[in-house]
Amino acid sequence: MNDIEYFEQVLLGKLINNPNHYYENHTLLNESLFTNAEHKKLYNAIDAQYQTNNKVDLTQFYLSFSNKSSAISLAQKCMENSYDLYQPQSLILMLNQSSKKKSLKHLCENTLKRIQNDDDLFEMVQEIELESQKIGNIDDSKIISIKEQMPSMMKCLEQNMKSDGLTGIPSGFLSIDNFTSGWQKQDLVIVGGASSMGKTSFALNLAINAVKLGHPTVVFSYEMSVNQMLMRLISGDTDINNKHLLKGKIYDVEMTKIHNSVARLEKLNMYIDECKNTSLKYLLNRIRQYVISKKVEMVVVDYMQLISYNIHGRSREQEVSHVARALKNIAKELDITVIALSQLSRNVSKRETGRPTLADLRESGEIEQAADVVTFVYRPEYYGIKEDSSGNSVEGLAEIIFAKGRNIGIGSRYLRFVDYLTKFEELPTAYRG
Repeated sequence: MNDIEYFEQVLLGKLINNPNHYYENHTLLNESLFTNAEHKKLYNAIDAQYQTNNKVDLTQFYLSFSNKSSAISLAQKCMENSYDLYQPQSLILMLNQSSKKKSLKHLCENTLKRIQNDDDLFEMVQEIELESQKIGNIDDSKIISIKEQMPSMMKCLEQNMKSDGLTGIPSGFLSIDNFTSGWQKQDLVIVGGASSMGKTSFALNLAINAVKLGHPTVVFSYEMSVNQMLMRLISGDTDINNKHLLKGKIYDVEMTKIHNSVARLEKLNMYIDECKNTSLKYLLNRIRQYVISKKVEMVVVDYMQLISYNIHGRSREQEVSHVARALKNIAKELDITVIALSQLSRNVSKRETGRPTLADLRESGEIEQAADVVTFVYRPEYYGIKEDSSGNSVEGLAEIIFAKGRNIGIGSRYLRFVDYLTKFEELPTAYRG
């Protein structure tokens, strides 16, 4: 099964499961969207059910097929795939474009044959123009005028005026929030960094800060165990060396701090999901569950390259690109913020300063294109650099590089990294950037 046939099944499953999907998009739906003959039959049966019953009655639905077992099997498969988080409108657009491309290909092939047959030129040009217009025709049923969009925009503007400049989920760091206005809903934020640079610690700091400020958050951890994550949180909350926690080197007086910290952390709406299933489909379904059941507003994924999307014939770069686009889509569809960690290419370690650039990210697929914000964690001290160009000490200094900001621009902000606590802190005002 190719990608298009899979998307056809996702759309069919959504139409079966939810009448709203059918009625909201019925003007855009027709059997020509589907390339698979069985899918066409299934769509026509769904359409007939809604026309007669205003819903899909599965019993009557299956009775309409001569080969009932085959229909049941296909419908069940479609309903299972319907949990993929693509919206019906997006699927229809995608399938419509695919259908038009096939029509255009057929037109080109037919035209070439007619040229070879030396058909009448004038007649041929006229027919090509007519068919091209049909193929390029855009359904305007969903086109919304500026006038219709203005009330929504004004409401958003009024809300932003009341926010004192912080319109998204706060990072917990004043210097960063002043630059970003918070992590915005529907945005995909990429946090990149070389190995051991502290990107997981940074993301965990962002998560706990968001939760403390009233924004439920889930962290999907593909590399670290839940216990390791929790120990990092306790270390940062109590100022007890993280390595001591891992090795059990705890003094009696520190145990009191730990118990108090546990009591505080237990009250927070923060969730850590230790992902043993690495499939993209599983992740998307889990995100939906957290958003629906726990009202999660922010999702942290650690890290992207460990998510699998195995499609025959695709390179790893293409897979990672698809993962990035899927995370952007789910952020938009569920109105949440997604922060995804990403590895960098090996080229960054060959560089004397180790300072990352967008070029290091591009080699992992089309991550940059899918992201709204790309930020890197960079600690010059890690590369043996003691001073900056002005002779100032860079001990403990962490530069948060904003290499892409769709709505915020580019720049750098500075934090302090406390290694033994795996924790980021604000710098004095003069050094915040």
